[in-house]
Amino acid sequence: MSEERNDGLHPRHPGRGKPTALIGLEADAVECGGFLVFLPSGLTKTVAWRSTAAITPTASAAKDYTARVIESLLAAGNTDDVQRTNWTSVAAAVQRIISDFNDRLTKAINDKMARDLATPAEKRWLQ
Repeated sequence: MSEERNDGLHPRHPGRGKPTALIGLEADAVECGGFLVFLPSGLTKTVAWRSTAAITPTASAAKDYTARVIESLLAAGNTDDVQRTNWTSVAAAVQRIISDFNDRLTKAINDKMARDLATPAEKRWLQ
């Protein structure tokens, strides 16, 4: 008999038995962002936010979100995932996800401003 978590995850789940992996999340609403963290044990954590302004500084925000994931794991007694994860790499990946979120948000704001401030002729061109 093998010891396996009965968590309903598919055997090829991105986190099961592999290094920690992250996937950035996008929503139809441009002000929503987040990411999934797939941990070596097969556990998945979700981090999400809503912001109408760019998140700055990105490094501090990434460290904060990463610390919250670690705190959540420790509170649940999941020290194995904490020890098996390279948290510096996770924070760097989270910073990139936040930076990508900021780029999408800034582009959406700029596009809206261009539409709102355009002359009637420019509005026809922007459509």
